[in-house]
Amino acid sequence: MNFDRIPMSRRNLLKTAGIGLLAGGATTACSNQEKKTAPAGIIGKDGKRVLPWSNWSGNQNCQPNERWVPKNEEQLLDAIRGANQNIRAVGSGHSFSGLVPTDQTLLSLARLRGIENVNPETMEADVWAGTRLSQIGKKLWKHDMSMLNMSDIDTQAFGGALATSTHGTGKDLGTLSTQVTQLRIADAAGNITECSANNNADLFNAARNNLGALGIVTKARIKTDKAYYLKEHSWMMSKDEGLERAEELRDKHRHYEMYALPHGDYMLGISLDKVEEKDIPTEPPKASGDAYEAFRLLSNVIDYAPFLRAWLVNMGASGVEPETRYGKSWEIYGNLRDIRFNEMEYTVPAEVGPQCLREILDTIEKQNIPVVFPIEARYIKGDDVWLSPFYQRDGFAISCHNFHDKDYKKYFAAIEPIFWKYDGRPHWGKIHSLDANEFAARYDRFEDFKRIRQEMDPDGRFLNDHLRYTLGV
Repeated sequence: MNFDRIPMSRRNLLKTAGIGLLAGGATTACSNQEKKTAPAGIIGKDGKRVLPWSNWSGNQNCQPNERWVPKNEEQLLDAIRGANQNIRAVGSGHSFSGLVPTDQTLLSLARLRGIENVNPETMEADVWAGTRLSQIGKKLWKHDMSMLNMSDIDTQAFGGALATSTHGTGKDLGTLSTQVTQLRIADAAGNITECSANNNADLFNAARNNLGALGIVTKARIKTDKAYYLKEHSWMMSKDEGLERAEELRDKHRHYEMYALPHGDYMLGISLDKVEEKDIPTEPPKASGDAYEAFRLLSNVIDYAPFLRAWLVNMGASGVEPETRYGKSWEIYGNLRDIRFNEMEYTVPAEVGPQCLREILDTIEKQNIPVVFPIEARYIKGDDVWLSPFYQRDGFAISCHNFHDKDYKKYFAAIEPIFWKYDGRPHWGKIHSLDANEFAARYDRFEDFKRIRQEMDPDGRFLNDHLRYTLGV
């Protein structure tokens, strides 16, 4: 382990003397699972080898019989018209649910990327669906523009982020889907339909969280803000203080999120606020690595001494000092993720969020669930997107993770009923166990979404087994 790569201050929970020495002999205890050799693929319909697919964490995989990577929208439409089997679109593979896997056609829009029609007067721009989120902010900045908000992982493809209502944080800020003013979507017949709030409004409200089930979104127009800088401040506090002050801190800052430490007495608070360029210190920012590298190492230590779990977590957290950094909006939003994990996220009504989080933490402790991965909690503004977890209510999103080579199933099974108790709605791209009937009970417009899906794709060519189960098709 190269300790120079462990992030400083707020992220380095192993800085306490003695823990590093113990960890030095524990870094090989990453997993009790055997390493699997990836299959070589199969010979596809065209006689060429087709490689298997796996998502980022490795919990989802499949062997398609063909892969498409169209060069442009016209080539995509021709391919859809000539297809004789089902098609599933894939972005960057950052979904943990079964949205992508197929044994038929796997479609990537990686070559449909870029930003066009940037208009500083209307503060809008057109973004191709295959564009990575990290590329959008850089391009807009050249035109003195910034995205209104962004998620903390910026490697996702833009189209995939819209399909699952990917979000950042902020009481007065919605998901990425709420930034969209117009969409272009290809249906199962290979025809393009444009939609907006004033044109094909039902399709627009369904397609902004489309799950890839309505067709293929090729491009979207987004509204933006004037380019701005952000100040990020993070600090450690007690768990009780963090839960009690959650709403106060939410209202005080443009963005506010919390990272609760399972089995610990502490919570990390992170706030982001706009700042003028003239107020940014001239000292260059210090290098920072993956925020979860220290927790990966801590988890390995606990594998050897599980009875020390709470002591180790509190020992490390008690030494973390406040940290402040500044930068262009897109630089501060995005965080490096070198350590892979699997994730479950549910959104509960904002007013019961801290209560739900407390019950989750208490359950982890009472059941002695072997997890140290921080639990992320964020406030997000409600919206009018039919299948958005924030539909017609402000939300408190709680994200629970475990390392990709650790058993997450027992952990998630123990806490998922707590989310149900608080009327939670799962993130479509994260792990959950709900079926169509349970989704119908949570979404007033669920049947309307299914109606639009039937109109756009009457033969179900954009579905897979997971979507048939969750949509009840």
